[in-house]
Amino acid sequence: MRKFVGFILVMVGILVFVQYQFGGSRKSEDYDRTWTFDNKEMHELKIATDSMGLDVKFVKSTDGSNSVRIAGRAKEDIVDKIKSTELEGGQLDIDLNGKWHIGFPSFSDFRSSNQIVTVTLTDEAAKALETLNISGDSSSLSVTGASALNGSIKSDSGSIRLENYEGKALSVRSDSGSIKLNDYQGDTLSMKSDSGSIRAENVRSEVKASSDSGSITIERLQGTAELSSDSGHIELVKEDSTGANVKSDSGSVRIEVPVSYGGTYDLKSDSGSIRKPDQHGTSSEVIKVRTDSGSIRVEQQ
Repeated sequence: MRKFVGFILVMVGILVFVQYQFGGSRKSEDYDRTWTFDNKEMHELKIATDSMGLDVKFVKSTDGSNSVRIAGRAKEDIVDKIKSTELEGGQLDIDLNGKWHIGFPSFSDFRSSNQIVTVTLTDEAAKALETLNISGDSSSLSVTGASALNGSIKSDSGSIRLENYEGKALSVRSDSGSIKLNDYQGDTLSMKSDSGSIRAENVRSEVKASSDSGSITIERLQGTAELSSDSGHIELVKEDSTGANVKSDSGSVRIEVPVSYGGTYDLKSDSGSIRKPDQHGTSSEVIKVRTDSGSIRVEQQ
């Protein structure tokens, strides 16, 4: 009897897993939807997904028109929601979260579930976009060429890739996935990963980045930096003479500053070696580094 009950519980568990992953007996279908709007009509773009990957690309309009197009393959209930979604009150809210259904997946469910979003904007429409909010539960997110005053990109258990982003403030978070960013210009940039690495290149902004159990690499930074990692290596390459505040509990820290840096160094490690160049003290900027069990190396190039 115990074996029989155990078998039933295992089958129920498998069924629950199938429902969660594939949405049951509801079939998948191809779809293609486009919203068009005037230059100042869209102020907020929000896209939320569960397990389907997102590839979002911003392109400049060549004919004066503005549009958001999404195409891919999804469950019938998701497609129905996309078809009924409208741009209202300056906000376009695209919800790709599916429902829970009884049944088993069909062969078509195993095809690629990556959704392609193309945002085509004039310069005037790009300036009117105040908020960009993209989130995923267990999906990878890719955003290219975006321009929005305030941006929030979040994935619970998937990787995030950003390229050529311009705005005022950007927040990027992945609970258990890596973050990769290339070319960002703005006032502030915040990046956090609980158990994944963070890598950013060519950043012109104030940066705050933290990782509980992953490395942090920031290259070609123009702006101040506040970086922390509980158990990961930190590497920072600066292109200007501003300061930095870096902390690593159990990882080494390497910082490269330009020859124009004239500030001081405040470096302390409980059980690691420290190397630094001669400090001039001609400016008030400070490179501050703390490590519990990791080496510290500062170089001037």
